Amino acid sequence: MKLQAVGLDPGFGNVKVATERSVVVMPSLVAAPRRVGLAASGLRVAKATIVRMQGQEYAVGSGAPLRGIAYESIDDMRFVTSPTIALMLGALAKALGGQGGQVGLMVGLPVSVLEGSGRSENVTRAARQRLLGCHTVEVDGIPMTLDIKRVWIRAQPLGVWADWAVTPDGSLLTGARKALVGIVDIGFNTVDLLGIEGGQAHLGMMAGADLGVRLLLEQAAGDQDLPYHELLRRYTEGTLTVGEEIVARWASEVASFIRRRWAGIRPSLTIMAGGGVALLRERGLLDQLRRAVRCDVHIPTDPIAAGARGLQKLGAALLARQQAQKDDFEHRQEEGADAQATVQEGAHQPAGDP
Repeated sequence: MKLQAVGLDPGFGNVKVATERSVVVMPSLVAAPRRVGLAASGLRVAKATIVRMQGQEYAVGSGAPLRGIAYESIDDMRFVTSPTIALMLGALAKALGGQGGQVGLMVGLPVSVLEGSGRSENVTRAARQRLLGCHTVEVDGIPMTLDIKRVWIRAQPLGVWADWAVTPDGSLLTGARKALVGIVDIGFNTVDLLGIEGGQAHLGMMAGADLGVRLLLEQAAGDQDLPYHELLRRYTEGTLTVGEEIVARWASEVASFIRRRWAGIRPSLTIMAGGGVALLRERGLLDQLRRAVRCDVHIPTDPIAAGARGLQKLGAALLARQQAQKDDFEHRQEEGADAQATVQEGAHQPAGDP
């Protein structure tokens, strides 16, 4: 069975999954569902996706916090906990249309998680181990098997770059080969920066900070102690009002961060993506960020899903390259076997025969 390349961008605000044909965006909300019997009789129960995995049940996505006790974590290790793994597998199952199958999974993690050594290496190693292998899950009552044969982990902004730079046939755009391209990825928890030139990372432009949309929502709510899943739920449902002045002030903080970290560096093009960019575009407040990067700016059609789409392209290109190498090796093996057979045939041919 052919491996299917899938991009997975497990953000703090939304988990995004992209296959060749579909994209699923699911709020990063997880809860341990409660069974209350007749206690809720006559009341509506919030709709959520129910994932059963390894004997445990999880409510994931929109409505999950209203189904039970929500899991709360913005620590780097959240990416390897069972609730987050259940969220990822639930979104993956949705993207695959409930069909399961064999998957090569390209995963994007925040720059702040991947920077440095020690703890970051532990997170990436543990995430790869948790995701790799055959998973038997049940999603909304439908059993399926997700057989993850390959797991690659890359920085989330690399997916944003690949969404722009990688063509459907896996080749690079002509302009992407040599140009210095900056990436600004504004998620729920972090703002990630990256530079890419000639297919290589510009390490002087790599940075991450906890300046994501969560900071904006905390300021709008006026309550620093409000659980982040509650902030996310209220904003997703439209019950948290975010004023223009607060958004402009937050945009100024993000712009200052970019300006400081990219001081003296001027990309040819900057790609901006993530939920924060979608929010600023909707409010007409992207000009502060444009001025901070001092170059042309490209905004993907869907800034939220761009990273996952690009990760899927990277995964597909890797699988295609590996298949080409395998085919080339098998071809050379066959040629060698044919040559050896010819030599042996000649050695056994009786003397004097034509």
